[in-house]
Amino acid sequence: MENSGLIVENLAQLWKSCVLAVLIWAIGTNIALASVHTYSDSNSVLFRSLSKLQDDRDRAWQVVFYKRFPLGQSDTIHVRLVGFPGLVKLDHDRPLEIEANRSLLSAKDVTPSDFSIAYVGEYDFKPVLNQLDTDTKLTLILPLDSGEARLKIPQETALEWWRVASWQPGNR
Repeated sequence: MENSGLIVENLAQLWKSCVLAVLIWAIGTNIALASVHTYSDSNSVLFRSLSKLQDDRDRAWQVVFYKRFPLGQSDTIHVRLVGFPGLVKLDHDRPLEIEANRSLLSAKDVTPSDFSIAYVGEYDFKPVLNQLDTDTKLTLILPLDSGEARLKIPQETALEWWRVASWQPGNR
């Protein structure tokens, strides 16, 4: 009888250890946190996916993929990259490159020229989408003043991007 109590106690301790190990592993891995939201004002409607990802040098980036419907104009699909101030400086003279399976695509830098924040860049992603499939693995090659950085896009995030890209005002 005493042994069965000890066995139950050891199993409970093993269970707690397993749960703790999974939590530590999950916190330590590169988990993509993302959210999708709709915004509107008197001039446009915007639907966006926001992710926080890390590049190949473990630097944090905020990645905003959005589709905007300005009143009376055609829609735009952009990706905005926001790095950590002082750690990165984007080279706005070069496009964002997208590695998609075995292809190398590029997205034009459309950051306004009067926008002077060096760690923020915005790129026209609409032409790139026409060349991708929904199951394509994506890696963004960020043009930095000091070379480049690679940012792998998790499959869940890429699927969110497809959801945003296919969205039309009035849809939920």
